[in-house]
Amino acid sequence: MHTNPDLASRLVTIRKIENHMAAKAIKRKELTQALGVTYQTFERRMSGELPFTVDEIWKIARVLRARPSDILPDDVASDAAVAA
Repeated sequence: MHTNPDLASRLVTIRKIENHMAAKAIKRKELTQALGVTYQTFERRMSGELPFTVDEIWKIARVLRARPSDILPDDVASDAAVAA
């Protein structure tokens, strides 16, 4: 099965977000409110149907008390570190 690299990257981000949420007992409602989006939009992002924006990644990281690089796929996070 051939996987779309963008979707695969989204799924890694989603898994990392879910892991941080579980570790810190943060509910989806809290992230939805922090992003200022509807629950439906948030669920579409968490299903991989829609990508998160850069701004949303920053807001999620803030709520999760993590760095944005902690919730991005490793290859994206390392590319961003090199660019900085």
